[in-house]
Amino acid sequence: MVSAVHWAGQRALLLEFDSLAEVMRFHAHLTAEPLAGQREATAAARTVLLDFRRRQDAVAAARQVKRIKAKAAEYPAARELTLDVHYDGEDLDSLAEDLGMSPQALVDWHTSTTWVGAFGGFAPGFTYCVPEELVRGESGRRRRGRKSERGSFTVARHSSPRTYVPAGAVALAGEFSGIYPRESPGGWQLIGTTDAPLWDVRRSTPALIRPGDTVRYRQRSEKIVVSSPAASPTPSPAPTDTVVEVVSPGPQTLIQDLGRPGLSDLGVPRSGAADPASLRQANQLVGNEEDAAGFEVLYGGLVLKAHQTTVLAVTGAETELTVETPADTQRSNMAVSGTGASGEPQAPEVSTREVTMRAPFWLFPGERLRLAAPARGIRNYIAVSGGVARERVLGSASTDVLSGLGPAPVDAGQRFGLNGAASRFVGIADVSRSRLPAAEGPTVLRFVPGPREDWFAGPRGSNPGLHALQTIPWRVSQKSNRVGLRLEGDGQKLARTRDGELPSEPVVDGALQVPPSGEPVLFLADHPVTGGYPVIGVAVREDLPLAAQLPPGTEIRFTAVDPETLLPVS
Repeated sequence: MVSAVHWAGQRALLLEFDSLAEVMRFHAHLTAEPLAGQREATAAARTVLLDFRRRQDAVAAARQVKRIKAKAAEYPAARELTLDVHYDGEDLDSLAEDLGMSPQALVDWHTSTTWVGAFGGFAPGFTYCVPEELVRGESGRRRRGRKSERGSFTVARHSSPRTYVPAGAVALAGEFSGIYPRESPGGWQLIGTTDAPLWDVRRSTPALIRPGDTVRYRQRSEKIVVSSPAASPTPSPAPTDTVVEVVSPGPQTLIQDLGRPGLSDLGVPRSGAADPASLRQANQLVGNEEDAAGFEVLYGGLVLKAHQTTVLAVTGAETELTVETPADTQRSNMAVSGTGASGEPQAPEVSTREVTMRAPFWLFPGERLRLAAPARGIRNYIAVSGGVARERVLGSASTDVLSGLGPAPVDAGQRFGLNGAASRFVGIADVSRSRLPAAEGPTVLRFVPGPREDWFAGPRGSNPGLHALQTIPWRVSQKSNRVGLRLEGDGQKLARTRDGELPSEPVVDGALQVPPSGEPVLFLADHPVTGGYPVIGVAVREDLPLAAQLPPGTEIRFTAVDPETLLPVS
């Protein structure tokens, strides 16, 4: 039975349960029999996140979920796996000391425990495994650093997550054991390394460990070297009919569409354009379907050369766009048009013209489009009529920087064809332009409190954490990326008023997760599916495109709003 219902933003519910066994049972039920408007049901340690298409659907579900009686979860395809581990993790010694035991005793406990895959999350191929008795619903209250009667531990995460954890790292956190499929950020305690192929999109089921699988770890004395990540960017073949060529990719250019929704149970983030409104607008301007793949350009610097006459549009950050036409291209065009009589002055080596943002324009063979560094915002989106052709992985051509799914970042010399026929209907877009950072003063982002604002609450209904979130002048850190905005408060932090560890739970786009360091992280397109730190609030969906356009150093002010009206609340 559902023990509590929390709102997670405007259109998602976080359902809380007393045991992992109840979570697995309820999740299996809602996966088989989804509620009206339900887009996803994502399981975690003690919670299930339900995401809905409309707020009305979420409101109706909030009244229904406590009346649902779920059947027992069944996993007919469950398997038994044995994974070799070399116990060389950098946290092994300190964690063993913290638990009051020797490193080898900790290794013996880990290898003698029978683990069961409970749910996916964090990243593709990362499966949360728990001691077998917890799946049977035999969980009990545990204290950090103390062994339970059944031989399990509760292990604290790091107060601030590492920005880098190597592929194949075997780790502990809370009551779970897990393995990082590829290089990524992470806050778990690292105890060893394995070269098990945790994620491979070429398999019928990409994840090696699935819910219900039994896992045993076997100690290996020799060092294990993970030669390549389990999930690596997908190489794309050169097109047979080139339309555009990348002369220079600038600091970073990625292929993006609208992502991979609906795969959170595999640990696959939605990904897609960080500013999806700008990509939709660009696609509509050139006559594409709004989810067609295009270029996402970070900090400008991209130079594209046309090999065929094509129509493009550029949206997003305020950027100067220049088209360069070499002299030989000019002479070719004059010859075709019948101009250029004898005695006329020679065309210059290169002529230039400026083109307008958020409007379609021609690019002729030999011409080059050059994007300057943005004056406001950081990300531009370029749509090519017909859509950029790239191989799809799990239904999307998007590059996911957290999981490594999709094409590798664009490189100089790459050539691209079209995914379909170029459109004859261009110039119309019903998607309004994205908001960009304030020219002066702080940029205001709206948020809905919860689902874990009570971790920052004070006496008699006060909430010093919510007050601090809205009064501290936050700044975007240099460590920010498509996973999320890391925020700094000039020495000021958000203080928890509740002790203990939060079991890993699903998180939504825009979640403001607060690690023990007190500096929040605002999750963007490539955020992990689950997280182990409390979420004090969720930025409203309408403001996420703006959040994706904020450069490091930008000052942010948060304001709490009503999820129905989006008006400020006291």
